[in-house]
Amino acid sequence: MAACVIFHCMSDWHRLFPDEDFRFRMGLRPGDATAFFAPSAGGDSLLKHRSAALAAHPHRHVAALDGALPMIEEAADQMAEWSGTTRTCATSDPLAVCIEAGRTIEPDWVLLSPDVSMNHPVVAGVVCFPSSWSLPEKTGLPIGDVHQPAPTVNASLGRSIDSFLNRLNPGESWQRENWGLSADDALDHHPDITVLPLTERATPATTWLRLESQLLTRLPKTLAILFGIRVTTHRLDTLAAIPGLASRIARALRTMPADIASYKGLERCRNALVEALAQH
Repeated sequence: MAACVIFHCMSDWHRLFPDEDFRFRMGLRPGDATAFFAPSAGGDSLLKHRSAALAAHPHRHVAALDGALPMIEEAADQMAEWSGTTRTCATSDPLAVCIEAGRTIEPDWVLLSPDVSMNHPVVAGVVCFPSSWSLPEKTGLPIGDVHQPAPTVNASLGRSIDSFLNRLNPGESWQRENWGLSADDALDHHPDITVLPLTERATPATTWLRLESQLLTRLPKTLAILFGIRVTTHRLDTLAAIPGLASRIARALRTMPADIASYKGLERCRNALVEALAQH
């Protein structure tokens, strides 16, 4: 993957898992849009996977509201510039523009309206590798409603998210990470797909950490907010071998409130994983 989304050193993983009890964190730091959207080492395989998903199930992965074409066009042009690709689709169909960008741009992406009074509703995007959520179901919703299913996110971070989005300047890029655990290393965890659950039999060798590297930037013309997402998977026993990391992951799992653990699908596996991680 591109340099800005691979964790090369121990400090990167320690930043993701600080030595503290679990809490939702903004964790924003300056980002590099060119590096984020640049082709990666495994990019050809990734783009084939994306093209197959878009050909088979476009209704799952693509969405666009009426009136969003100017924002979509600007986003597609900007992402093409950052990724060094060339746009070839000449059309005024917003979904077609989205699909072209989805086939040629490695990261998933979502566009948020610049409308502060409407709390930045989702207006378009292409998400081929969601972590148990559906882009079409979120399209048209304000950002607060998008986060509503995740327990305590709005209560703990809602004001900070609103303030950040409202003050984001054109051309600025900010990066953060999010994580979850899964019983497989598949990238596409759309709700329409049956995904194996994590159970009491989970071990670090049969569990993968889903790392979402996220980038937010405001487009200069339409002022829409572009939200990029790259998903990578990492086997938990490999991460547990990093000095000091196993105990931090175990602490995050042990101190995660029950409603959040349930939302993340971790209520059945976390005790087993905490015990196993204690052996590292």
